[in-house]
Amino acid sequence: MQERRNKQQLILLFVLLSATVSVYWFNQNEKDGDVDKNIFKDFDLSSIDEISLESGTGKVILKYNGSRWRVNEQFAADPSMIDVLFATLQQAEPKRPLAESLKDSVAESLQQSGVKVSLATTGTVQKSFFAGGNDSKTQAFFLEEGGTQPYIMTIPGYRVYVSGIFELEESGWRDKIVFGFNWRNFQALEMTFPDRPSDNFTVAMKNNYFSVQGLAQVDTTKLNDFLDDGSLLGVDEYIPSTATLDSLAANKPAVSILVTDIGRKEYRLQLYPPKGQSRQFYGLINQQQWALFQQNKVAGIIRARNFFGK
Repeated sequence: MQERRNKQQLILLFVLLSATVSVYWFNQNEKDGDVDKNIFKDFDLSSIDEISLESGTGKVILKYNGSRWRVNEQFAADPSMIDVLFATLQQAEPKRPLAESLKDSVAESLQQSGVKVSLATTGTVQKSFFAGGNDSKTQAFFLEEGGTQPYIMTIPGYRVYVSGIFELEESGWRDKIVFGFNWRNFQALEMTFPDRPSDNFTVAMKNNYFSVQGLAQVDTTKLNDFLDDGSLLGVDEYIPSTATLDSLAANKPAVSILVTDIGRKEYRLQLYPPKGQSRQFYGLINQQQWALFQQNKVAGIIRARNFFGK
């Protein structure tokens, strides 16, 4: 009899423990659900025309000039990266506040090592917060400027490190397209092979059609594909100048490409072939900016004059 009673008490204890755990998790979920999802987007995102990203490594200012976004008032911004930035600002939301035992240290870390994000409309700041994450970049944290409570941030439905977009350096925001010409603003393209002058050629308008100068018959399909590849050519990565690259610039490139638009503005790219096991070309853009290009990206534009003949 006593044994049966003990079993009943154990079962009852198990039921009570299960109920306690269920209530605890229910309350935790309720607490998470009480978080204001709009803490970091209580502003009109469509009115934002300037975004400042400031950290210990430097400052990036993205500004809309009425027609497109610019990076630090020097370079055109990559439209796709601007889209990702605005999508992040629109969709990111706090999952829950950080625990009391962690909030002070994380808040201090965000203020000292995170990225200060400032969103402005015509010069007036609408929102400022700090963005960062844990050491492994698996959890993103936001902290309102002047606040003390950091939040774990997520984009519902995605497993993504939300703060990553704010941590990009200047080069990550720049437009990757080298020439960016189209059929309306293109005037001429000149290809020069320093070691093979016979392969040189110029593409220009002839009788309302683009043609290769000096070729009696041109394969228009090949020429159109070539111009498409040239107009869409993008860098893999912008890189800073070094002594080694300065020495490389003193050598002859494998090919030099000069594009002229209808406004007589010129865009030049000098390409240097890969060395050793590398599959990347070094490219010098407009005599001032180095970049890396995957070999398969430039293969479609390194064409000799006779390639276009019929």
